[in-house]
Amino acid sequence: MSGLHNAIITYKNRAMTEIIRDPDIVKALNPNAKDPEDLLYQNIFPYFRVPITDTETLSYVTVCAGFPETRYVDNFVRQSYLTVCVIVHQSNMKTEFGSTLLDYISSKIDDILNLSNKYGRGKMFLMSSTESSLDEFHRYREMMYVSNETQVPDCD
Repeated sequence: MSGLHNAIITYKNRAMTEIIRDPDIVKALNPNAKDPEDLLYQNIFPYFRVPITDTETLSYVTVCAGFPETRYVDNFVRQSYLTVCVIVHQSNMKTEFGSTLLDYISSKIDDILNLSNKYGRGKMFLMSSTESSLDEFHRYREMMYVSNETQVPDCD
């Protein structure tokens, strides 16, 4: 497997691990979860998961990663992207947090990822955050983060 694909896998797994370490996010996604690890592949996925039916009311977080250009610009720097989608059934939107569940979970994830230095070189920045309807019953927010990758490892 190429270093590029290893980075994609690493970034997805790292983001999912950071998300399940936040007890507020775990409780918001599944208040009945006994172990945060139980949320993996039930509420948190390393791919874009679409709810199967209109009666599926679980909330989801999906994590995708990629490199829009696989070559290094000027043989030195390329950008990496981490895209996180929060998907919530409209019947679960109202919360006790003073915001919708969609906004609450998105905000907590942004607190973890924005300005993180665990992805690429330097800090990762929120590039876009857009809300939309997935279908008649599900709403989602897509947050795209960008960081730089370099060909040269950090100097110690």
